[in-house]
Amino acid sequence: MQPSLREIRALPKADLHSHIDGSVSPRELFRIARRHHRKILTPKGSELESVTAFMGYVVSGGYGSMLDSIVERFYPITGLMQTEGVIRDIAVEYVKEQKEDGVAYAEGRFAPQYHTREGLSYREIIRSMAEGLEEGAEDVGVKTTLIVAIGRETTAPRGVEVARAAAGSGAVSALDLGGPEAGNPPHRFREAFRIATDAGLRSTVHAGEGAGSLRKNLAYMEEAVFELGANRLGHAIPLSKSKRLLKAVLSKGIAIEMNPVSNLVLGNIHDLRDLSVDTLLNQGVMVSVNSDDPWLWSGGHLPEVYNRVCQAYGFGFEELDRLALNAFEGSFASQKDRAWLADQYHTARRRVGN
Repeated sequence: MQPSLREIRALPKADLHSHIDGSVSPRELFRIARRHHRKILTPKGSELESVTAFMGYVVSGGYGSMLDSIVERFYPITGLMQTEGVIRDIAVEYVKEQKEDGVAYAEGRFAPQYHTREGLSYREIIRSMAEGLEEGAEDVGVKTTLIVAIGRETTAPRGVEVARAAAGSGAVSALDLGGPEAGNPPHRFREAFRIATDAGLRSTVHAGEGAGSLRKNLAYMEEAVFELGANRLGHAIPLSKSKRLLKAVLSKGIAIEMNPVSNLVLGNIHDLRDLSVDTLLNQGVMVSVNSDDPWLWSGGHLPEVYNRVCQAYGFGFEELDRLALNAFEGSFASQKDRAWLADQYHTARRRVGN
């Protein structure tokens, strides 16, 4: 029996790959802006005065070109997030919206380098985001952890600065590499990831999403695994096409954070089945499905992602269970929290789909 959207919503889930700045509703962004007496602006300083204008800017040129200009497209959001108060409020709202999607555990990620325009230091930015996540978690009962990302279009020395700030914060679980992939190979940030690993942080890398060709996507995934020592890969669209990578992922226990609806909307796949989620599950890969930036396109919230994947692959509750439990097992949560989350899921499943 195929799970319904209502049943999927009722089950506790983990979102391992969600960008905090793309996971807060545009209406709430405007509320936060008004609360802090700020404007939502384009990079050239033009004010976006409504949700319609905001979405018009974000989607300008179409979703197919978004990855190529991701920093500019996100500017109205990151430009707002330039004070400690705004950053905290964004984090609180992020957790609340995860709760509405039935998420029991959320790993929110963001890149501090985009929030320094008004003088905040990396440590101040990270502290503010961590405080907001903690406040939101206490308010609604969602467990959270913070992932700090490096926008890969920056320099290697700046990546090192971000890694050091993350490692010294005491509030970060992992280092990520995100941003525009084409022309920005992972190996440039080898030192940043060494610093993070030496400090006890875990690592995840966006790879195999938009490097420009199948060959480059696979090459960047290999760099993430063999040069950066990634514990997880974000997207990893062509993973099933590489026996070498599949062998490494299985032998090293690397978890895969797939983002099917995001990949489809952004034009990196033509059909959800292009990801071969069924094949990866059958081969024992710890693959999960995630939201990425749920408020930037229709059908992007986590329950909808699960629902669309189940429809595309004809998955029933057995496959749904494996995907959900993979997300808990592949998370950066403590062993105790992973066990608690799995127990919560099994308890809920006894009431749903039986």
